[in-house]
Amino acid sequence: MPLRSRDRGPWLVLSVLTVLLVVLGFLQYQWTREIGRAAAERRQADLQRAARRVAGAIERDLGQAAIAFFGDVGPPPLDRRAFLIERLQEWQERDRAGLVSGLLLATRTRSGQVGLEETHTSDDAFHAVAWPDELRGLADELAAGGHGARPDSLVRPGAVVEKPLGVVLPLFGAAETGAAQDPRRLSIDGVVVVLLDEAYLRERLLPRVVEAMLGPAPTRVVEVALLRREDRVVFYASDPAVVGGDTQNGDVELPLRGRGRGPGFGPDFDPPPQGGDATRRDPPPPPRNDSPWLLVARHRGGTFEAAVASVQRRNLATGFGVLALLAATALVLVASAQRARRLARQQLEFVTGVTHELNTPLAAIRSAGQNLAAGIVTEPAQVRRYGELLDKEGARLAALVAQVLDFAGIESGGRAYLKEPLSLASLLDEVVRDNRLVLEQAGIALEREVAPDLPELRGDAPALRRAIANLVTNAAKFAATGRWIGIRATARPDGRAVVLRVEDRGPGIPREERERVFEPFYRGPAAERNATPGSGLGLSLVRHVVRAHGGSVRVEPRDGGGAALVVELPTPSVAPA
Repeated sequence: MPLRSRDRGPWLVLSVLTVLLVVLGFLQYQWTREIGRAAAERRQADLQRAARRVAGAIERDLGQAAIAFFGDVGPPPLDRRAFLIERLQEWQERDRAGLVSGLLLATRTRSGQVGLEETHTSDDAFHAVAWPDELRGLADELAAGGHGARPDSLVRPGAVVEKPLGVVLPLFGAAETGAAQDPRRLSIDGVVVVLLDEAYLRERLLPRVVEAMLGPAPTRVVEVALLRREDRVVFYASDPAVVGGDTQNGDVELPLRGRGRGPGFGPDFDPPPQGGDATRRDPPPPPRNDSPWLLVARHRGGTFEAAVASVQRRNLATGFGVLALLAATALVLVASAQRARRLARQQLEFVTGVTHELNTPLAAIRSAGQNLAAGIVTEPAQVRRYGELLDKEGARLAALVAQVLDFAGIESGGRAYLKEPLSLASLLDEVVRDNRLVLEQAGIALEREVAPDLPELRGDAPALRRAIANLVTNAAKFAATGRWIGIRATARPDGRAVVLRVEDRGPGIPREERERVFEPFYRGPAAERNATPGSGLGLSLVRHVVRAHGGSVRVEPRDGGGAALVVELPTPSVAPA
């Protein structure tokens, strides 16, 4: 059936709202992506800044350790050893006493021989030692007269060696030109390797730097690790659970390098000019990325991609949750509007139906009263029939008014039920007696069967009587073609309830209507089609009364055709107070 123009209004509004919500959802998705992209860039920049702060602090501390052993050009070999031992002792008296564990001194003689000496914090002199295999490249470069200017030179200022872990400082001397020295040029005639204590570096210096740069562990959002560049083995991790692992990849990776021309740890080292043009400097070598360590940084919440994806998912979930709530609200509003319109239509139909129902007995009463008042009816037998007619129509009118008042009381919530002992058999006798004349006139046979051991009930006798009467009149009205109504009352096998069945042999009730027949004002298509009188309140009142007594009512198909309305009322042992 096509929708009327006033019925299309809510659906038109719903369609417009749906389109708007789809557009808002698309804009929300785009906006969330832009926010996620901006958040990703900002988070990446914050992570890089945090990693650079930590790397700079580590390089600064190690550079200060290296510069403490840097000396001017000129001391003879014996004085140079004494100078280095003195500096080592002074270093031990500082706060960072555990960072430097000793010194290696490599020197080249005029004949090109390279020797290696070693001292530790517990010694007061240098001792000759053999060259370890890891420093063989350094020895070869010194023997070849390395000057430290090449970017790949091992003797440049601040270069780092890993085994043993240390920072390289070149020893500068005047270069020779023939038999005379050229004061304008410098040569490297040795190096000092400042040996670093790995345990102190890992357990004290690095944790202190990380806490100073990134904050205490409970509030830290960024974690860092120091990896060996060669095999990516973790040398130090601020939180192994976040940035640990043998091949850990970080969101940000930085090689540790010095702040000057040299790519290793340490300060700016420039050979001091000697004579000639004091401002003349050789061009700086290009940066070199050969640091043995990598600093990796990662957010505590996981990888950078996972963190950004989590933020995007959360933003999308929030945005689409709001849109879903708006959509649900729109659906509820439209459904409520439709329901309100349906209820208004049903109430209008109810008023129309009740008016018709009231007019019928009133017209009969007025007609009978006018005939009696005008003296048209004078014979005793006719007067008696008119009296019975007035009584019957008055009772019908009273029942209709009582039904309307019951419904009004239910809707207002002010209807209260008395709970008194009663007999269902007695109630059935009263209902059958009150409706016998109506059933006989309609040609309907009534069959009543009540079990003799029916338990006593507790409830409101007038309310239950009207409910049972509604079941009987409903069956007589809608199943008159069957000419038969059956009433059966039995106890449930467990004794916890009494079961009342009101059956008929009419056309039955379709499955899709078996629940709706209990709705207020509902009249099925058959009732509308056959113009069956009624207000649509009878079964709704039945359900309310039965539920108020703790029971239930349902529609079942009857064997052999027809319908059965089944009421179950609990016995006093389980009935609500």
